[in-house]
Amino acid sequence: MQSYGYILAVAASILWGLTYCLDERVLSSLSVYKLYFLHCLCGVLVSAAIMLAQGHSPASLVRFDTTAASLPLVGLTLVTATAAALSILGSIQLLGAGKSAVLEISYPLFVALFSVFLFQGQLQLPVVIGGAFIFFGAAIIVLAG
Repeated sequence: MQSYGYILAVAASILWGLTYCLDERVLSSLSVYKLYFLHCLCGVLVSAAIMLAQGHSPASLVRFDTTAASLPLVGLTLVTATAAALSILGSIQLLGAGKSAVLEISYPLFVALFSVFLFQGQLQLPVVIGGAFIFFGAAIIVLAG
């Protein structure tokens, strides 16, 4: 099952690469907010179809189980994900897909740091070093270009 996780991670990387390039073209004639709305609408429709195909009732699409996750935490992740999505779309529109992707890819460093500061995660030296290399490598690429 873990190997399937690697496959999904690589698939996500490939699909995000394609999405950034497509978004750059679309954003030349569509606003960031309209494109984000369409992304979300598509996500809702696809997720609903998959959940229904898996046998979940339509009511389960809007029901929230507070024992599985706290409502404030879910709310916070929705706000941060929305802000992140709008930020990257705005960046793609202003800087282009290539520069935006190079800068955005520095997020592993921030994942490691937030994991430690917010949830007492373990800070592993290889992750910090790798994240720092990615962050500074991205900065070098952007500043040189």
